[in-house]
Amino acid sequence: MSNDSILMQDFIFGHLEADAGLLESERRRLSGLRHGHAISPLRPRAGQPVRISVQVGPGIVLDAITAYVTLDGTEPRGQRGQAINGIAIPLQPSETTWIPVHWDYGEIWQAEIPAQPLGTQVRYRIEGWRQREPGFSIWSSEANMDGTPALPAVYGYSVDDYTTPAWAHEAVIYQIVVDRFAPAPPHYLRPSRLSLYSGGTLQGIRQKLGYIQDLGVNAVWLTPIFASPTYHGYDTSDYFEINPHFGSKEGLRKLVNDAHARGIRIILDFVANHTSVQFAPFREALRDASSPYRHWYSFSDAYKHGYRCFFDVASMPQLNLDHPAARAYVLDAAQYWLREFNIDGYRLDYAAGPSHDFWTAFRLACKEVNPDCWLVGEVTLGSADLRSYVGRLDGCLDFGFTRQMRLLLSKPAPADIESFASSLIRSHHFFPPDFTRPSFVENHDMNRLLAVLHGDRESLKLAIGLLLALGSTPILYYGTEVGLSQPRLKGPHREESRHPMLWGDQQDAELLAYFRRLIRWRRQHPAAAYGDLQTLRLHNKAGVWLVQRRYADDTVLVLINVGADSRTVTLPPGDWARDDGSLLSADDVVLPPRSVTLLASA
Repeated sequence: MSNDSILMQDFIFGHLEADAGLLESERRRLSGLRHGHAISPLRPRAGQPVRISVQVGPGIVLDAITAYVTLDGTEPRGQRGQAINGIAIPLQPSETTWIPVHWDYGEIWQAEIPAQPLGTQVRYRIEGWRQREPGFSIWSSEANMDGTPALPAVYGYSVDDYTTPAWAHEAVIYQIVVDRFAPAPPHYLRPSRLSLYSGGTLQGIRQKLGYIQDLGVNAVWLTPIFASPTYHGYDTSDYFEINPHFGSKEGLRKLVNDAHARGIRIILDFVANHTSVQFAPFREALRDASSPYRHWYSFSDAYKHGYRCFFDVASMPQLNLDHPAARAYVLDAAQYWLREFNIDGYRLDYAAGPSHDFWTAFRLACKEVNPDCWLVGEVTLGSADLRSYVGRLDGCLDFGFTRQMRLLLSKPAPADIESFASSLIRSHHFFPPDFTRPSFVENHDMNRLLAVLHGDRESLKLAIGLLLALGSTPILYYGTEVGLSQPRLKGPHREESRHPMLWGDQQDAELLAYFRRLIRWRRQHPAAAYGDLQTLRLHNKAGVWLVQRRYADDTVLVLINVGADSRTVTLPPGDWARDDGSLLSADDVVLPPRSVTLLASA
């Protein structure tokens, strides 16, 4: 099997990468009455009116569409053009569109929500109806990724002046699966033990802070530490307690304090979308159909297990976070860890599940406690969907970068560097500068890259060079820097990328030194975090791309050769230094095969 075949089987976007999955998703998205969170501007400021757009899909004839809007954070309600709570704003048809996936026409309707003062939380629902047909009404909804029926949506945005913290743009993040980092034994787990606890703790991570600091990273992302029946913790059973396998609240406090003393931020993984079946409110809701907790979830015979789950996983029932009590509980939990333990932010698991209206409220609640906290969502969708989270979150994980990088490495040398370059450049222009897109080459849900590359460390170095030179807020997965791999590619072994960390003599010292050098270079040069991508030379057949990045008085050059042969390139005028600080003595530089060379103005 070719590397290309292996990579396409590897989970990045899942079925959405296949033509059939993409078409199915697009047909759902472009059917019915859809708002798609289409507002302009994306980040409303005080005194700015906001234009909302709605698409009417094929086969639907409407002669009226109304937005029911509240300006005080309460739930909007209305019917057939009359507001029950809030105000009613009629939409008007603006254009007719052609929808290729349906081979039919659609319509765009628009309206303007008046400008609001700072601090306003705007919420709205959208109804389409026919004047002479009293029984006909259709409410705007958003297609669910899991294919389950979509409920009428509550939309929202806030008028605020919160910004993404500067430290998030400048961070190099180290992702740790808590149970597998320390003091877990340094060897591969047997398949029968992959889903069991291995002994990693918060105290173990605290004892390894010196190693983490020496690596050069300045932020750590911990997989979920809250009470849970599983080692991975992505099924929370109590949002206000720590999994006793990992330690205690006092242990977390000490870890955060010691990390901060070393200049290292702590980011917690927070799962708002779904809970464990052992979560007390779910157990009561399941036992008693009249329980008020019943409304915290979506129970219906339309669902495979009688209730909506995270992708049909019965042990992970999905919360209804548009219900006021469920929302209040989750927001309170998020504020608690920020306030009481001084954590620096959240990586938000499956952020595509809860509504944008929920994330608007979540962001406001968290920023109220700590305006400098960072909120980044896991949204395994395309870039247009990611951009809709502007103003609701500080950023979203950049799965697109991961896909493009893995596709680049899967092709024989010289790979298609032009496609990679065009994708990265356009991605930089597509998103607002303040919206972070943390980049990575692998994580806990996909095969480790070294395994996919059959142990090819030079190609791994190439990938890490691309990540640290061109990625937005790089994330490094624990163990990659010392050669941790996996014995089998994922198949029935779903957790192969989560083997225990390597320590001592089992670490690849040469690879570790390479990581440390490149991380140091990244952190020394703000141009690598903020600079635009300016192409100086692009030769697809040779596999060469020369990129210049500038920010303030800092200029860096990223010289990429994905070909199988060395290439000599001429540098632009000026004095240049390598990533180890040594000055270049000539205008020409030799690029080794399958490599990234990093230079900076001297």
